[in-house]
Amino acid sequence: MKSRYRRASRAVVPVPQSASTLSTTVRCGASVWTVVLTLALVSLPAVIWSSVTNWFSGEPAPDYLTAEVVMGPFVHDVVEHGEIESSSNVEVRCGVRARSSSGINIIEIVSEGSRVQAGDFLVRLDDAAFQTELIQQQITVTNSQAQVIEAQADFESAGLALEEYESGTFLEQKEQLESALFVAQENVRRAEEYLQYSQRLAERGYIPEVQLEADRFAVEKARKEKEVADTKLTVLRKFTRAKVLTGLKADVGTAKARLDSRTKTLQLDDVRLKEIEGQIKNCVMMASVAGQVVHANDRDRRGSSGDLLIEEGRPVRERQVIIRLPDPTKMRVIAKVHESRISHVAVGTQAKVVLDALPELDLTGNVSAVSEYPLPSVSVYTAHVKEYAVEVDIIDPPEGLRPGMSAQVAIIVARETEAMTVPIQAVVGRAGRQFAAVLNADGTTESRELEIGHINEEAVVVLNGLSAGESVILTPSNYENLLDLPSKVSKESSAVEVETNKVPEPKSLPVSKPGNEKVRAKDGTKSSKTPWSDKTKSGKRS
Repeated sequence: MKSRYRRASRAVVPVPQSASTLSTTVRCGASVWTVVLTLALVSLPAVIWSSVTNWFSGEPAPDYLTAEVVMGPFVHDVVEHGEIESSSNVEVRCGVRARSSSGINIIEIVSEGSRVQAGDFLVRLDDAAFQTELIQQQITVTNSQAQVIEAQADFESAGLALEEYESGTFLEQKEQLESALFVAQENVRRAEEYLQYSQRLAERGYIPEVQLEADRFAVEKARKEKEVADTKLTVLRKFTRAKVLTGLKADVGTAKARLDSRTKTLQLDDVRLKEIEGQIKNCVMMASVAGQVVHANDRDRRGSSGDLLIEEGRPVRERQVIIRLPDPTKMRVIAKVHESRISHVAVGTQAKVVLDALPELDLTGNVSAVSEYPLPSVSVYTAHVKEYAVEVDIIDPPEGLRPGMSAQVAIIVARETEAMTVPIQAVVGRAGRQFAAVLNADGTTESRELEIGHINEEAVVVLNGLSAGESVILTPSNYENLLDLPSKVSKESSAVEVETNKVPEPKSLPVSKPGNEKVRAKDGTKSSKTPWSDKTKSGKRS
């Protein structure tokens, strides 16, 4: 491709040919010598002046690198690399709670890229430890059941004992004491009657005094026995009954509490048993929907290893994504945009997508999301590089589009079908104003203040200040001592200078159609080929 740039050099006055060209005229005599001397005297001042000028200036005449102001299409695209993924995924996560911090190992997994139907096998995890724990838990549950049965029997026995006392034992004891009191009362009555009879006999002298005293003692004894029987009955009714009832009710409450405790223990053991059975069941995962298997091989954020994270023998954690079943009708590209260009990207912006594997496909999409915060750095060596995630939804994704494919996304920032443009190197900023140095046809230069529009990393749209076909000097700040550019009055950089300083490493976008070549910019954007790319002109300034 020919360069659009041209060089213009300041001409030095040539020295006319003298002796070498006129040596053949020596034989013409003195008139020839007269002519020679006359020409030498005429050219000598010019030669001397040129030599003196170059001597005192200390530098040769500058060679200007120029470019032509052109009219043509203008394109400003932000081009970044990205990766294809589905925006609607059915994620198969690890539902097993690991016994250690290292996780649980994958025993068997279906190959990536396999087509599965609903109910097909996907993953089997190591369940050996859970099988052992299952047997131990079954023993624990059996023991808990035995303890519950024992506590239930104790509770029922305590209830029966309480009911037995209230409805049987207490009544029996009360009746026995009442009977004893009744007998004592009868004994007192008989003893008193016999004493009265003895007293009448003693008055008549039929019985001795000793017998009378014995009868008196029998009355006192009967009375004491009656008092004892009455006291026992009172104690039974007022104290013994309440004491026994309190103890029996306490036994019932204790038995009830023990039964509840052992019942809850059994429930916990049952829950643990079901949990272990569920963990064993979760060790085997089946597909819930039909789709193509994609292993969730997300790389470590530290970027220190490129090993696979999902494969047989590798551990996985609870809730970790193992397999994704993407929806092929909803695909998107996740691109990382440098912070210097993220301000150009907004939700709804159109984009073009070119796949590395299928460059012939012409895909389009729209920006659906722009991250508010930069992505975590993948390495301590690139911690200073700030990139933002941009999601681009692909419109009508074709068949054969697979998650994980590499792609390049050209986010369309600005496009004009007809614009007057100059290279970005031809514009210089002064205190927020933009200038360009124009090289005229006669070799003279002049500075022009510009009104500029859109800017990409290669060209500037000029709205006013230049005309198509004019030649502008590239990097005019290098010739400030020779050009009539305004002097610097502040250290502010122009928008052009700021955009230029933000340019990161170059990225490329594959060519999709002949005749629509794109010139690669340094920061990954692209612009239409301009006429100065195919023209080489030269100009001289005297």
